[in-house]
Amino acid sequence: MNQKWVAFLRIVIGVFFLAQGLKKLEWYTSSEFLRTSLDRYSQNPSPGTAWYQKHVAYPGIEAWSRMIPTGEMLIGIALVLGLLTRAALISALALVLNYHLANGSLFSPVFFSNPYALVILSCLLFLLASKAGNAFAIDGAARKKTFKTKSK
Repeated sequence: MNQKWVAFLRIVIGVFFLAQGLKKLEWYTSSEFLRTSLDRYSQNPSPGTAWYQKHVAYPGIEAWSRMIPTGEMLIGIALVLGLLTRAALISALALVLNYHLANGSLFSPVFFSNPYALVILSCLLFLLASKAGNAFAIDGAARKKTFKTKSK
């Protein structure tokens, strides 16, 4: 695939993650925004989701409410710039899977009927497989500079 289109997709996904993080800036002041979401998700959870919410999500709610928007914004910036692209994509995958585990859709048919989830995960996996940090990216420029320096 043309690396320009891969770079375009990387930047679009980066802007998406940055926007998601910016929408959650109020989470820095209160964990109630995240707690409200978790409470809604815990109405009829699967056993795996119930365990995750009880042992991971709720106990760490103060930290999660700050780490999630920070992670989304850092992932977004990294993808837009093409900086540490592989690490940003792996972090994005972890963040998306964490979200779907917390809301109970990861291991249910609902996950596969949610085009939003499938599109984002598919794009992240595609970008990871296509070496998305090559074109229009700090990673690619750094590799070219390192290669030129080593070949002299």
